[in-house]
Amino acid sequence: GSSWVAAFLCFIILLTTAGNFLLILLIVTQRSLRNTSNYFLVSLFMSDLMVGLVVMPPAMLNQLYGRWVLQGDFCSLWYSFDVMCCSASILNLCVISLDRYLLIISPLKYKLRMTSCRALWLILATWTLAALASFLPIKMGWHELEFEVRSPNVTSRGDEDQCRLLVSLPYALVASCLTFFLPSAAISFTYCRILLAARKQAVQVASLASNVATVTTDETTPQVPCAPSQPAAGSESRRFANKHSKKALKASLTLGILLGMFFVAWLPFFVTNVTQAVCGWGPAGFFDVLTWLGYCNSTMNPIIYPLFMRDFKRAMGKYLPCCRRSGEPRPSAISLSMRNSNSGPRAATSLKNVL
Repeated sequence: GSSWVAAFLCFIILLTTAGNFLLILLIVTQRSLRNTSNYFLVSLFMSDLMVGLVVMPPAMLNQLYGRWVLQGDFCSLWYSFDVMCCSASILNLCVISLDRYLLIISPLKYKLRMTSCRALWLILATWTLAALASFLPIKMGWHELEFEVRSPNVTSRGDEDQCRLLVSLPYALVASCLTFFLPSAAISFTYCRILLAARKQAVQVASLASNVATVTTDETTPQVPCAPSQPAAGSESRRFANKHSKKALKASLTLGILLGMFFVAWLPFFVTNVTQAVCGWGPAGFFDVLTWLGYCNSTMNPIIYPLFMRDFKRAMGKYLPCCRRSGEPRPSAISLSMRNSNSGPRAATSLKNVL
């Protein structure tokens, strides 16, 4: 049984490490991906990469052996990195949602507001808050009930040395609110606003397309030779409106998957963490399962986010043949020549160019 558990945990660690490292390498090497918004993705993938490299391997050893096999002084350091990397991953998700919200609400002012310098300051603030919620309280012993400055994470029981973070109720409430509950509320609010904005834009585009088709039909009604082109303009405008409605539906599904995966991964852990701080006791095995469920969020982030982002699909299509279909094909010389020919512009096409 332990061999299957070890194989599964090794697969999770390798997938987390390889996925985040490859995406960071992809953003650094591809010029089309080096923009301000992807700075936050690099920070997210870096925190998830640290989860895979620093946090998961000792947790796997602790899970397989049932005791802490490394040095006792390394336990508090490992837990500090555990809290910092997981908190940084959640806070980076919050900053990404805020960045997407600003981009959707005011796209024309986005580049003026979200400069590279401000993005780097936001990333620095994210990691600083994560470090202050982890290293400082654990090193100073503030997470303990009596604020004793000692090494409380290793509970000696002969040969059965356990490495567990036993926290007090004030630390559990403050750390959980700063690193999960407040960021999750911000993520839910911004993604719901993004969803409403996407639906509103889809309705506006559909109404514009129908109005342009109506105006074009009214203008071409007295002209008898142009009568056959009227249904074509109307059908193409309807097709254009349906395309934007499908995009709005896809955006809502994407946001639902992102929110669902985030809350499924982290909500049980933080609720159980606060409950254990209140009751003072809890099943260790069940808490370990919830901890690894939270770790798996770092495994899913490099899979979910590029899966729904067109720029990443195009960049990955250069290296992976399976992703080549996802990107939009480049227009050929024949299509460009036909587009630049002397044929009159159609209503839906001109509307698409304006938008």
